Amino acid sequence: MKKKFLYTIGLCVSLQVFSGCNDYLEQAPLDAPATGQFFNNQTEMNAALTAVYKSAYWNTGTTPYQSIMDGWTDIALLRAPDMGEGNFDVFNANAKSIWTLAYTTIQRANTMIDGMEVGKANVPAAAFNRMQAEAKGLRAFAYFFLVNLYGDVPLITKPLLPADFYTQTRAPKAEVIKFIYSDLDAAAATLDWAPTDRGRMSKAIVLGIKARTALYNKEYKVAADVSKQVIDGAGLGLNPKFQDLFTRAGQTPNAGKEIMFEILYTDADANSITYLPLGSISRTAGGQSGRFPQQRLVDMFEAKDGKRIDESKVYDPKNPRLNRDMRLKYTVAIPGDTITMNQTTFVYDIYKNTTSVRNADGTWSTKANADFDNAYGPSKSGVGLLHAKYTFTAENAFTARVNFILMRYAEILLTYAESKIELNEMDASVVNAMNLVRRRAGQPDVETAIQADQSKLRQLIRRERTVELAMEGFRWFDIRRWGIASIVMPQKVMGIAKDPAITPASPDFKATAANDLNNIPTYSASESTRMLREIRYWYPKLNLLPVPQSERDINPKLTQNPEW
Repeated sequence: MKKKFLYTIGLCVSLQVFSGCNDYLEQAPLDAPATGQFFNNQTEMNAALTAVYKSAYWNTGTTPYQSIMDGWTDIALLRAPDMGEGNFDVFNANAKSIWTLAYTTIQRANTMIDGMEVGKANVPAAAFNRMQAEAKGLRAFAYFFLVNLYGDVPLITKPLLPADFYTQTRAPKAEVIKFIYSDLDAAAATLDWAPTDRGRMSKAIVLGIKARTALYNKEYKVAADVSKQVIDGAGLGLNPKFQDLFTRAGQTPNAGKEIMFEILYTDADANSITYLPLGSISRTAGGQSGRFPQQRLVDMFEAKDGKRIDESKVYDPKNPRLNRDMRLKYTVAIPGDTITMNQTTFVYDIYKNTTSVRNADGTWSTKANADFDNAYGPSKSGVGLLHAKYTFTAENAFTARVNFILMRYAEILLTYAESKIELNEMDASVVNAMNLVRRRAGQPDVETAIQADQSKLRQLIRRERTVELAMEGFRWFDIRRWGIASIVMPQKVMGIAKDPAITPASPDFKATAANDLNNIPTYSASESTRMLREIRYWYPKLNLLPVPQSERDINPKLTQNPEW
């Protein structure tokens, strides 16, 4: 902070020829925020709000942070060692970056909410209230991640004086959640169900954030009531085609209004691109294949008869892609699939050094297969699988503009169903919410025999949530709130068959009662026949991220999470 003030002074000294700089030094004190100088009218306020939105697009390597978080869990992996391995420390770059990004959003929102009061009389009341409500929604969104990733965190609700940066302490998690609710309730009272522009906060989104916050903190009555408000009042639905949610062409019409909140990219700005597809796309298609699914995710998808694969009569372990929940095809690419990535159509294969690639005239040629022999490809660096979500978009991967979804209606339906199940209030509305999601995937309705069985419905909703929302940034939180991180994280990372001629034994889902309830496959009978990567570890401290050491070096009043 001191460096910023010195820079401002130095800049003004070097620009003495401009009298306005002298005026600034005379009028704006350097020992306090000058927010009142910049919010005199609606144009200035809207520009500030745009800056708050931009700060809420948290990127790492031109890729949304939420899109890589499943790689820290038991259903996916990242090519380079990362937090999923369990051996990171208080200097971890991701823990530091997310903390900084979230507080940048909060700082911008605080600056706007505080500063816009000076121009309130110059702006129509409806516009002023809407912009303020959107800023509060974004601030709550940032605090949601902070409190669920780090636990107790500094609760900053207004622009800070310079000295305040060195005196902040961590507020109890319950206090932060209470503040999140207050921001979201205030925003919901002002905003319309539909946003004024695509990508903006709406009543549906802020209530969705509240429902998500309540679910993650086991306040099931709140989660059920709030998600029901969205279901009943927002006029949202599901896109008829699951796969269209994750391609640019499919997102543009937003059929069913399923996409609620998203990171937007635009043709109007050459720098507005995402490397989300590029980082997961096949090497044969010219991608970087730095992120991969694990076999565990594949095996959590049901067979076509609605049964888990260990209980299904139609599942064939020799042909694991056949007779499966259709979402598997659009979530994970399995060797043998004919797929299109980065404007290239080819047969995905990791077992030989050539594969079939379709030419521009529709004919096929045999070409070199980088997925087989590249040191960073899915064979050598992964476990034989590729992500399909966000990679089947028909764009050049180096200039992709497929939006990343931060919230969609399917999550609202699953939040409602899970909350009611946890309350032991199973009724027709719970079954209907689950069936809407299952029918879109071509899966059978919830069996009549289990509709009043809390344990069986809990098992089903956890499986449904995992496969529906895979690779969208939910799994890290889910395995912690379900209390299963200590079970699923310490593992050997498993993949497909090492030799396509030898079919690995089917996984065991019933090694323990917890495995069965949470649909967790184990592979003790097939380790020798499967591709393996690293061994992962688990320690209780990993339930939360560490407070970044760099922050504690600046402010010794910040305490650390247990055992870090």
